[in-house]
Amino acid sequence: MKTVSGFSALLLACSLPAQAQQSCTWCGMQDAPDSLSWSIKIALQGEPGDRLVVEGTVYQQDGETPAEGVLIYVYHTNAGGVYPKRGDETDNATRHGYLRGWMKTDSDGRYRFETIRPAPYETHGGEPAHVHYTIQAPGQDEYWLNAAWFSDDPRITRENLAGLERTGGFSNVMEVSRDSVGVWHGRRDIILESYD
Repeated sequence: MKTVSGFSALLLACSLPAQAQQSCTWCGMQDAPDSLSWSIKIALQGEPGDRLVVEGTVYQQDGETPAEGVLIYVYHTNAGGVYPKRGDETDNATRHGYLRGWMKTDSDGRYRFETIRPAPYETHGGEPAHVHYTIQAPGQDEYWLNAAWFSDDPRITRENLAGLERTGGFSNVMEVSRDSVGVWHGRRDIILESYD
């Protein structure tokens, strides 16, 4: 699997069988709460940044049948381009910060999260701003998807798009628009990968 940012070793680790995932320090399902909803709020009121709502549908491999009960883990930087921490983090929160969350698709395959729009990394000037995704279908292993980028980001170039091996069945570049109160909205639909 190729990535623009060079994390291929981490991505490979997250696609290994469950017993091998113990060493996957960047995967996130091991930290998931026991009870999950299809819709969550990640950034609480008062978190600096433009509000963002992302929703989508996860489909079975046929690209048409909604996939129920799929776990989705997302995390991202804050409005300053860093993974913010409060100081009491444990497990993967020490790496991912507190702007993260888990969802479980409903009977229509839907998921939704409310947060703030992340900024690009402070130290990686050329990489587009993004939201990281991992996904886990029932009875399957967790794996990474290409991070979701925003369609209006000037850092998205033909070169970095050409360097991606598509995961998730659809483009990872989300069309975004602002509503009348200034909230950004994006959509990312996903097709589950084959388990052969």
